[in-house]
Amino acid sequence: MTYAPTSNATPQNLPDVTDPATAAFWEAAREHRLLAQKCDACGDLRYPATEICPRCWSDSQSWVPIAPTGELYSYVVYHRALDPSMKDEIPYVVGRVLTDDGVVFTVRLDVEPDEARVGMRLVASWNDVTDAVTLLRFAAP
Repeated sequence: MTYAPTSNATPQNLPDVTDPATAAFWEAAREHRLLAQKCDACGDLRYPATEICPRCWSDSQSWVPIAPTGELYSYVVYHRALDPSMKDEIPYVVGRVLTDDGVVFTVRLDVEPDEARVGMRLVASWNDVTDAVTLLRFAAP
């Protein structure tokens, strides 16, 4: 079954897409491309972005494209809206997705709550909530 959100609700707390530390990620998201931060010294891939690599302490980082596919590592089904604008979306699923490149994202999933399973394959999907903000989600392929 294909999941279709009941609305395209705009969460009240949207990310600051102009923050220099993450602007490249949000710009790519608007283009429906998935990026992760990569340490220029040791190659560590990660999200969210950090100024200093947690592995080698280098302060030289770049944004690189990563595979928009992965598997569900863990998840929770919300039966209460954490954001009032999401009340019509109940229940909804939030999960930790381990991408094929080894980066973990905690995101909203476009899957029916009773179909979410640890280990299921997922592909990046995108929620264009405003002209400036596109949120990453993951969905069943």
